[in-house]
Amino acid sequence: MKKSSSRKLLQISLAICALVPIFTGLLGMAGNNNPIYPEAERPAGLLLDSNLRFLNGLSVGIGVCTLSIIPDIKGRSTELRIICTVIFFGAIGRILSVASFGFPPPPFGIVAFFELIIPPLLAYWQSRIAN
Repeated sequence: MKKSSSRKLLQISLAICALVPIFTGLLGMAGNNNPIYPEAERPAGLLLDSNLRFLNGLSVGIGVCTLSIIPDIKGRSTELRIICTVIFFGAIGRILSVASFGFPPPPFGIVAFFELIIPPLLAYWQSRIAN
C-alpha cells in the first residue's frame, strides 16, 4: 500500500476512534441515566458521580485532541503516542476492575480488549507513515 493511501486510511481510522470517546464521554457526562448504562444504579454519592463525570469529560478531551492531530498526522508522533498511552493505561484500569469484580455487561467486556490492542497498533502505524 502506498504511503499516501495508508496515511489517509490512518486518518479515517483515527477519526472513527476519536468519535467513540467523544460520543460516549458526552453521554457519560450526562450521568447514569443514559443508554450506555441501562442497568446501572445511580452512584453511591456525590464524590463518585463527580469523578465519573470528570473521567467522561477526559474521554471527550482525548477524542477532541485526537481529532486535532489528524490533519498533520505524519508529524504528530509524540501527541499520538501520548494519547495512545493514556488509553492503554485506562484499559489496564478496566482489567483491574475485571479482576476485582468480574466482567461488565456487553459491550464493555470487549472495550478493554480494543483499548489494549488498538492504541499500540495506531502508534506503530503512524510511525511507519512518519518514517
